[in-house]
Amino acid sequence: MTPRFRLASMTDLDAVVALDRSVRDGSDQPDHAGEWLEPSSEEALAAWIGAGECHVAEIGGRIAAYGVLHNHFFHDPIIDMLIVGAEWRRRGIGRGMVRYLATRCRPPKLWTSTNLSNQPMQALLAAEGFKMSGFIEGLDDGDPELIYLKLV
Repeated sequence: MTPRFRLASMTDLDAVVALDRSVRDGSDQPDHAGEWLEPSSEEALAAWIGAGECHVAEIGGRIAAYGVLHNHFFHDPIIDMLIVGAEWRRRGIGRGMVRYLATRCRPPKLWTSTNLSNQPMQALLAAEGFKMSGFIEGLDDGDPELIYLKLV
């Protein structure tokens, strides 16, 4: 099935929170995967949805992925979060979400980041024309954050 990408609504909140938890608690995730959402993932996701910054990929009525796009990175758009459910990975949904979000951002720059340990996301970003711009040490102990830029 082809995913339908759309802006999330508050009626999606429970499904997005459940997806987020299932991914962050997955055995393939680093220990620090769920530590940064403060005060809680539910509150962060509700705020993003309320602000019109959270988008979802829906397949057969189920939320398969979500992405967060805002303009808070030095006043430029940034994909702040991209989560794809484990059962939906390697089906092009993450790539589709990146492309969808790129059509919804204000040009000319689109930023994002990922951890050094996240090889699949690095490969996706390279395939979508993002270039590494730098890195930040100290956000996640021993796992630098790689910063990426794409001109859109």
